[in-house]
Amino acid sequence: MVKRISFWLIIVSMLIFPNFGMAYTAEFEIEEIITAIKQDIQTARMTGSGSPNFDVESVSVALTVVSAISHKGVLIVKVAGYDPEAESQKLNQGTYHKLNFTLTPSGAPGFAPESSFGLVEPINKIKSSLRKAYNNPPSATLAGLSIMLQFAIEKVSDGGFNFNIIDVTDIRAQSIATHYVTIKMKLDN
Repeated sequence: MVKRISFWLIIVSMLIFPNFGMAYTAEFEIEEIITAIKQDIQTARMTGSGSPNFDVESVSVALTVVSAISHKGVLIVKVAGYDPEAESQKLNQGTYHKLNFTLTPSGAPGFAPESSFGLVEPINKIKSSLRKAYNNPPSATLAGLSIMLQFAIEKVSDGGFNFNIIDVTDIRAQSIATHYVTIKMKLDN
């Protein structure tokens, strides 16, 4: 009974206060963010070596997007992020939505792994640690792994962006929108 009441209180509060606790100071194009996530996943696939090797089966992404009507009456939908240089400014309010999708990497990446937006290093560190644990006794069968990373999208001084997974607790305390990526991997035989 208490669970049922709590559930409905949460749902009603979300309907009455859909923007409660959320804010953003920067907006990013959806296609730019998706392309950057795909690039980081492909780069992580191509870097970090050792045995056993893990291959990406799927990548599930949950992005927080914000919608608004421009001064010209056009609907704008962008990915919510933040600009650390705008922290003292008033945070923008908007109508928030979740964009959920799943990608399955296929084929050769078609580019050299030269840079990262911020997801490559944590993915490779996790894979490296799992390799070490897998290769140390006692032996066990490893069916696969799933990595879930929470991140914020940070505007950088050159106008680009980075995925920030390090300061997410501080970012959430500021009510900045965060996003998730879940990477499912299997042993590559």
